[in-house]
This record gives sequence, C-alpha cells and structure tokens, in this order.
Amino acid sequence: MESEWVIVPLKCRNDEGPTVLIIKDKEGYIYGCYSSQPWERHSDFYGDMKSFLFQIFPKASIFKPTGANNNIQWCAVNFSSDSIPNGIGFGGRVNHFGLFLSASFDEGQTFPCTTFGSPCLSKINQIQPEVIECWGVIPKGPQGRQEAWKGTILERFKEDRNMLNMVGLANSSE
Repeated sequence: MESEWVIVPLKCRNDEGPTVLIIKDKEGYIYGCYSSQPWERHSDFYGDMKSFLFQIFPKASIFKPTGANNNIQWCAVNFSSDSIPNGIGFGGRVNHFGLFLSASFDEGQTFPCTTFGSPCLSKINQIQPEVIECWGVIPKGPQGRQEAWKGTILERFKEDRNMLNMVGLANSSE
C-alpha cells in the first residue's frame, strides 16, 4: 500500500491542469473535490469559482463556492512553518478546512465550510484515508495542452464544461 501514496502526488503536480481528487476514508465515506486550477505550491489560498467539493457516499451532493470568501484551493507542501499546514486542501480556513490532506496523505480533516456551504464530508472531522485517487482532466485528442488555449473561450474551457455537465452544473450561469 505504501506505493499508492507515492503515485498520488505525482499525478497532482504543478501545471498539470484541472484534477478530480476522490477519497474513501476508514469510516466508509467517499468524497472529494474538483480543482479547476493546477496544484501550485503557495503559502495562502488560491483558485477560482469553477472548483467545488462533493460527497458521493453516504449521500451524493455537490458544494459550489458560495462567494463568502476566496479560500478555494490550498497547496502548501514542504513548508517548514508551524502556521502553514503542510498538505493540500479546499475551503474553510487554515487548520479548519472544508477538506484537507496532509502532505504524507495518511491523515486529514473535514469541517463544515462557508466557502462551499458544505457540511463535514465524513462521519468525523479527523479523517484517515483508506483510498485516494487523483485524476487529471486533460484536453481530449492528440492536440495536447498547447492547442487547448486556441479558439473561443467556450472552446478553451470545454473540458471544464464537460466536468460541470457531468455533475449537473454546466448551465448554472445561464
């Protein structure tokens, strides 16, 4: 099982585009997040309003940004400061995230979160992941990443729209 923990951060690397992170914890709950921005090392929150948290089990729910704050995405890996949690997270505030995984991927937390209007995503606040998957969302076809930036704005964000369509949010601005 040790090798599984090595694979996950390599899939969520800098400049790799949008990702879907899915966690099944030891309580049997399944939840995660969609990150529309690449994972980049920061000492503060970043990200945009296309990201969201979700829960799959025991109840399927999607939690979009509420606009209450801009605390969307957190990636502070390998910081040596006690005031900067070492790991990746979404929403809430430092040390009280909507979803957080330590850099070692062996523990984390989930709390009710005004950023996404989400409840605690698990049965308990302090989580122990049993399975973690991180999926990259990349442009379809052989054109690669460079071609993804050509065309109209509707064409450039086709993958994001497809992901949002899968969860029923594609036309939320119309």
